[in-house]
Amino acid sequence: MALSDMTVFDSFAYSSFTETIAQKVELFNAAAQGTLVLRPARNIGDFDQEAFYGLISGLVRRRDAYGTGSVTAVDLSQLQKNSVKVAGGSVPVRWTPQQFSYVQRNQEEAGTAIGEQFAKGVFGDYLNTAILSIQAAMTANTAIVYDAEDGTLELSDLVAGAALFGDRAQALRAWVVHSKPMHNLYGTTIANSNDLFQFGNVNIMQDGFGRVFIMTDSPALVAAGTPDVYSTIGLVEGGAMVEDNGDLFTNIETSNGTENILRTWQAEYTYNLGLKGYSWDEANGGASPTDAELGTGTNWDQVATSDKDTAGVMVTSQ
Repeated sequence: MALSDMTVFDSFAYSSFTETIAQKVELFNAAAQGTLVLRPARNIGDFDQEAFYGLISGLVRRRDAYGTGSVTAVDLSQLQKNSVKVAGGSVPVRWTPQQFSYVQRNQEEAGTAIGEQFAKGVFGDYLNTAILSIQAAMTANTAIVYDAEDGTLELSDLVAGAALFGDRAQALRAWVVHSKPMHNLYGTTIANSNDLFQFGNVNIMQDGFGRVFIMTDSPALVAAGTPDVYSTIGLVEGGAMVEDNGDLFTNIETSNGTENILRTWQAEYTYNLGLKGYSWDEANGGASPTDAELGTGTNWDQVATSDKDTAGVMVTSQ
């Protein structure tokens, strides 16, 4: 395989990746009803900062039409929430150039295969990292967590969990759920095979109550124990935002010194992650965070005054 062939190989890997991601992101956003949003962006620096106005407590008052007394003023406050840039990449993919010519296979085929597999992995990274961060942020706020750990997940538990949002419960548009509690629900009250989206181990279905189920065996949704504890997360629109920064970089390297000449392909990328009602703590969490840091609840500070203005609720069960 000549060096010119490797340019073609890399081109097919890149185009296959971008096309697959674009197609699946569009389908996922529609099926997930805008709760976990994946979109392109061009964020600069380690953090993206957004200012917003805080909720004014006691803004409306009862007025005495005949009174003359003074009224205590309240301050208009401006708050700030941060998304954080997450860095990812591939492991080096290694092969010998002769293995293609030896079996007379086209380098375009290999490039397409690598691109598609890498896209699948990156898509999973988007979702798993968002779920990891949401679960961590919600765990730190017990007011939005309904404990059903005395048994397996039932529909009544989801109703009780949604009730934590009170009169804003209808804002919850989707449940992110592990397959184990999902099948517990199947075994009791839900019988629906209407698949809205499927890619890898992510599956989205709809129940009869207006909310969709995003079923995925994301590691953050289960805590090992006796028994295991599962987190089912109810999300509002825009509960989590993943913004791909469009900075995918790939490189192919040729090396000598071994029995056969070796070539490796490696890729790097970044995306920004933000949660509704929460801000990434720059001081505690830092830049270019690890999964452990993203999964630490104290690194996500609640900036929304009301719990009802955050990403949603969580139900824990066996």
